[in-house]
Amino acid sequence: MRRCTGQGIGLWLLIGLLVLAATPALAQSTGRVEGQLTGGNGNGLGGVTVALTGGGVDRATLTNNDGRFSFETVPVGAHTLSYTLGDQSSNQEIDVTAGATTEIDEQLPWEASFAESITVYSASRQTERITEAPAAISVIPQEQIERQAASGQVPKLLEQTPGAEVTQSGLYDFNFNTRGFNSSLNRRILTLVDGRDPSVPFLGSQEWSSVTFPLDDLASIELVRGPGSALYGADAFNGVLNMVTKAPRFSQGGKVQLTAGDLDTIRGDVRVAGELGPTTFFKVTAGHMESEDFTVSRNPANGGAEYKPCSPGQSFDCLSPEPVPLAATENSLTFGGARLDQYFGGGSAVFTIEGGTAEIEGPVAQTGIGRVQLLDVSRPWVRANFNTVHWNVLGYYNSRDASDQLALRSGAQLVLDSENMAFEVQGNADFANQRGRIVGGASYKEEDIDSANDRGFQTLMFEPVSEDFTGVFGQLEYDFTDSLKAVVALRWDDSSLHDSQVSPRGSLVYAINPNHSLRVTYAEAFQTPNYSEYFLVAPVAPSLTSLAGLEQALAPFLGGVSLGYGSIPFLALGNNDLEVEEITSYEAGYTGIFGPRTYMTVDYYRNDIENFITDLISPFQAELGGRINPNFGAYTPPGQLPVPVQQLILAQLRALLPPQIFAILSNAPNGAPIFAAATYTNFGEVESQGIELGLNHNFTQAFGFNFAYNWFDFDVQTELAADPVVPNAPESQFSLGFNYVTDKWDASLGYRWVDDFTWAAGVFQGEIPSYDVVSLAANYHFNDSWGIGVDVSNALDEEHYQAFGGDILQRRALAHINYSW
Repeated sequence: MRRCTGQGIGLWLLIGLLVLAATPALAQSTGRVEGQLTGGNGNGLGGVTVALTGGGVDRATLTNNDGRFSFETVPVGAHTLSYTLGDQSSNQEIDVTAGATTEIDEQLPWEASFAESITVYSASRQTERITEAPAAISVIPQEQIERQAASGQVPKLLEQTPGAEVTQSGLYDFNFNTRGFNSSLNRRILTLVDGRDPSVPFLGSQEWSSVTFPLDDLASIELVRGPGSALYGADAFNGVLNMVTKAPRFSQGGKVQLTAGDLDTIRGDVRVAGELGPTTFFKVTAGHMESEDFTVSRNPANGGAEYKPCSPGQSFDCLSPEPVPLAATENSLTFGGARLDQYFGGGSAVFTIEGGTAEIEGPVAQTGIGRVQLLDVSRPWVRANFNTVHWNVLGYYNSRDASDQLALRSGAQLVLDSENMAFEVQGNADFANQRGRIVGGASYKEEDIDSANDRGFQTLMFEPVSEDFTGVFGQLEYDFTDSLKAVVALRWDDSSLHDSQVSPRGSLVYAINPNHSLRVTYAEAFQTPNYSEYFLVAPVAPSLTSLAGLEQALAPFLGGVSLGYGSIPFLALGNNDLEVEEITSYEAGYTGIFGPRTYMTVDYYRNDIENFITDLISPFQAELGGRINPNFGAYTPPGQLPVPVQQLILAQLRALLPPQIFAILSNAPNGAPIFAAATYTNFGEVESQGIELGLNHNFTQAFGFNFAYNWFDFDVQTELAADPVVPNAPESQFSLGFNYVTDKWDASLGYRWVDDFTWAAGVFQGEIPSYDVVSLAANYHFNDSWGIGVDVSNALDEEHYQAFGGDILQRRALAHINYSW
């Protein structure tokens, strides 16, 4: 397998040198303005329109969620800054000096609602008020993240978000999705951390146990619902989850937190950020967690037991015992990271270099071929980023060294090592006196996958795989009037894995007034089959050894040529002729802010989905004309044998093997005999629709509530009888939460109800009974340094499961103490 490690170090150095060489000097006839606006409580005031006028200048920008803003290349002299939020406004006079940054720190005693002060970035790759976003989007702000971070589980922060489908299979095994068609290894939501995709390349799914920072290091979480391939490419099928960590310059100080509780959990987290010089800032994070798990053994000989055992011949709504016991009954997670930010041009540009790693031992993941326990997994990564107002250059490298993974259903020791390296450049520019804006960019990624163990034997594929991906994208935004804007985007993606794809998106956003808007959107997106679906090689039954005698009997005719009949494996095989899954979406939405205390969002969508990738099914499907995997045809004996001998061998095989077994006899790429027992194909077309409702209301400045409701429906147009299309999502679910926040303490109480639904993903197929869960979080601050808190999941200890074949979930109560400086 091609290795990226050495290349990666050299490339980061090259990027750094290019960035330093390309950093422009400030023109001495201009200066820069940078500032932060805070509210009466001292927190950053986001969503404020900041206008800069005077001296021939007329510009405007928005403060971000921290209340920060900046203007570049401002002419020297006197200017006026005007601040507007809703019907509140204020002015300030400033002087700009040549080659210097004028810094503003203004406190505005304004009362702002949740939505008025929230800005988003991910919907159109620019900062905008949430009411102006051209997509359905939800935000988890920094203050809420900090209050609920003790669980250490990112998906838990999103459970009460409109549109979110959070399915927990184990302590750290989550499937996060929106708008239906979830799976045991969901990859329909593209997940990014500071622009880096940390997913497992072989599966395309997220490994939530490998998060390399304390959750309260997150500055914001944005969930864009609906197809996002026009800007983000492959796998932004149902949406994009964009997480941004805190910049050290704006979060200096430190925090140590110790956590303990149920499942014998012990956890310690450390975060330190500070200044190395006037333009250089650093951040270090580290943590370690040990705990038991909800996962129990399903090996009868080991005392394991589980719900709904299978009767002979039964496969639906039951679980077969696992021949292999758990190799570990505890989880151990260790992580660490470091970041360095260097600012240039008075703060107008910043170069970031950071890296980290996670070491994982013990968690169990639910997969299509059964549960797999991760016993020795290492996830190092590095990221480099150069950012200015108009340019962003990003490069990152991920590695996954998984030398010890245990398949509990088969007992196979699975190895899965991977590396990927990605680059993206993005630029933006305004035109037509800031009425229009264009965003464009290009990306490139390489991935290397190897499943060889220490003896060189491939455990999941026939051979290592190396692939590349290229994308070019552009977006045009234009304000026709003060009330109506249009956003159109287009992306072209190409890969050595699949044919070129073109993904368009268009939105119209109409502002009834600054606090109420309507939106209509059309979008197309695609999901690439993962490497498992393309290249999987996995045993599904004991190998056939009864043909060894046939090879001995035929020895006089073989001339020393081996037939390989001593042990012929029955294999589940990938299909590298698979096409991408495609979705076309039509969406209408409303966003409204009522007074200073109420925020509401309503979205309706209708999706057309086709080219579903099936679960593993029989390689012969009458509906599709017979054999469905062209890579594994009928068996042929070794080509160096004379034709009469080949015919003799085939005649003997037909006589000895049952017809249904002879039919699946095939050849591996090296010519060895195999039984192609199961494979994948594309088939199915579905129309789905749904409604997502979100409501936030503050009764007082301290006390408020939030409500979310999702309705989902689908209509299957075509499907295979061997693999019916199942969305793995409930028709209805809702959540209700209450929170109370003061300077000294805060508390939140959440309730989530999920309707019953059918789950079908690989070998796990059955009914999920309706369930509801209550969660609780509370924190008390003794002073600016010391604090304590509790976090309780499933507070009423309602035993239930959320994915068929997943763990039976119980209460998990954690208490923590922290010290900050």
